[in-house]
Amino acid sequence: MLSCVFAGVVLSACGESGGDTSNVSATAPTTQSPAGASTIDPSATGSASEGSSDASDSTDGQTGSSGAVSTSGPEPTTGPDPTATATSTTSTTTSPFTTSESTDTGWWETTTEGGDMCKVNIDIVFVMDVSTSMSAILQKLADEILVVDQAIAALDVDTQPSYGLVVFVDDATIINNGTPYADAASLQADFIEWSTFTQSNSQTDGNGSNGDWPENTIDGLYLAAYGFQWRPTESTLRMIIHTTDDTFGDKGANQSGEIVQHSYDETVLGLQEREIRVFSFVDNDMTGGPGNNEDVSMGFFTPYQGKTPIPQATDGGAFNINDVYGGQLSLSAAINQSVEDSLCEQYIPM
Repeated sequence: MLSCVFAGVVLSACGESGGDTSNVSATAPTTQSPAGASTIDPSATGSASEGSSDASDSTDGQTGSSGAVSTSGPEPTTGPDPTATATSTTSTTTSPFTTSESTDTGWWETTTEGGDMCKVNIDIVFVMDVSTSMSAILQKLADEILVVDQAIAALDVDTQPSYGLVVFVDDATIINNGTPYADAASLQADFIEWSTFTQSNSQTDGNGSNGDWPENTIDGLYLAAYGFQWRPTESTLRMIIHTTDDTFGDKGANQSGEIVQHSYDETVLGLQEREIRVFSFVDNDMTGGPGNNEDVSMGFFTPYQGKTPIPQATDGGAFNINDVYGGQLSLSAAINQSVEDSLCEQYIPM
């Protein structure tokens, strides 16, 4: 596990949460563009804990209640032209999903001189906070997407990396329906479009306004774990690059009308079962909250309610996002080293 902490630059953040609960089921995802929202009251059975933990299963499920789908929603006053995203489809945490992965056979693995089994594929999903408090760093993060791709390309890996994208505010949306992007430039274009859209203070589903400070890291990570089309675990280094400047709500929290769907424990277990390493770029300078003076490192650098931080629990790493903002740290440098350190290492969650 890598952990880097540096002195950083102040970023504003946003936050309060309340109580309520809601469930999500496992059915096919609905689609939407930044200029229009699709909502669903799901109906299906199953449990997140019963979902596929690796490539040998074809579906992942969660419990849900009955209801109907609406494919239209209020049009935000600002946001990208829906015709500009005709090639990109999305699914939100309130829009359940299924995934299908190939059966593993293991023939593609490479053995080092020491006998370790090395991965030959790299899958990376960017899980990005696009709330207004992130506005100062969003363009830098967009630029870093291509730099990360260049760094990965420089490694001695035979196959092309696969990339995915999840964006979140108080809700969370998986872009491109969880299908890997053809290239990093396409992912970057979608990230810029969505981060621009939410700067009107909109949620990613186009409904309501973000008026509190915690954001929805938990559902964002869960969506990435179960919504992206990961390649088989035996052949693939699975990674999430997670960025936020704020804390999060746990399952049932009401954040500006958006209900957090999954718990910390469910999310960590899902990441561990699917052997996904989380590398979080988060605030570690006591510069979170409405007064820019709160500690929002819990769950990332320090324990959350006595539980192991997500990066440590998933054999990943934690880095100070303020150092990225200030130019002292690049996502690519941190991730490049993380990839080199992880390609031939056994996944050992804590």
